Amino acid sequence: MRIVAVSRILDEVDIIEAFIRHSAAFVDHHIVLDNGSCDGTIEVLKSLAAEGLPLTVYRSPSICFSERDMNNWLYDQAVRQHDADWVACLDGDEFYDERGLPGGLRATLAALENSRENVVAVRLPWAHYNYTRKDDASERIVPRRITHRAEVSKDYKVIVSWRLAKEKGLVVEGQHGVQLPPESTGKVVTEERAWIAHFSERNPAQYVTKFVRGWAKVLSAGEHARAQGFNGHYRGPFELLRDRPHKLLRSEAFLTRKNEGRNAVNDPMDYRGGPLRYTPPYDPEMQAVRALVGYLSAVTTRYGELLDAVPEARAHSESIERRIDRLF
Repeated sequence: MRIVAVSRILDEVDIIEAFIRHSAAFVDHHIVLDNGSCDGTIEVLKSLAAEGLPLTVYRSPSICFSERDMNNWLYDQAVRQHDADWVACLDGDEFYDERGLPGGLRATLAALENSRENVVAVRLPWAHYNYTRKDDASERIVPRRITHRAEVSKDYKVIVSWRLAKEKGLVVEGQHGVQLPPESTGKVVTEERAWIAHFSERNPAQYVTKFVRGWAKVLSAGEHARAQGFNGHYRGPFELLRDRPHKLLRSEAFLTRKNEGRNAVNDPMDYRGGPLRYTPPYDPEMQAVRALVGYLSAVTTRYGELLDAVPEARAHSESIERRIDRLF
């Protein structure tokens, strides 16, 4: 049985090495699609590949929201090019934790693969691990630095079987599930005894970068993406930062104890990636600057290329530039 992980990443230099090394304990190969990282992530991945980790890296400089197409391209690559029996859908901040699963994740997938049930996907819940004042800032390995989590979520990510292609199904946005045609006999099962440790908020600077870029990608994709509600959870903090930045950047609660509610549990995950060799020193503010300026550069460069390539776009842009509106 062959398990291949697929991941879309963007500016994950602080966590990418730990993520790849930990995932290698569960999967036979890892396909990474980088969406234009500018913070040193690619250099870390190059070093890991040179070391010999089973890694294939692609780049698609995506400045707008295009999740479903990219998720299914990755799935097809895993099944058709790398002979995957199971495709593990993971973001660069998501780590499998199988402590509660007898026999482990691989044995569970093998049993499903050999069963007579037509299982096309397995859902695993998230456990959100976020920054607190108790984090050890001297620890570069994120899953060892951040040890407090919320209650295990009812949100899920999927591990997808090769059978999904046979059933003509699709991986949906966020890799949170699959879509099957009405006539399909495919089954989706849920495994609650293992979970995905999700390190989405690792420090305030990284979290600001995440929601600024997350909502900017939707704005860049046009009205259709906004109407579909993609990344809608980023809109509120984005607009707050735009209109009243002091509410976040001068908020002691946001900067230190945002994630320290009564439900926070000290429960270090079972990190299996070993020591780091290529991750730079912990410097979240400078990493955030590189990521945001890199994204701004990509957006403005793409805008200029669009004006050069499409005369109608240039004419439309120039008509807006000439417009004068009286404000009061």
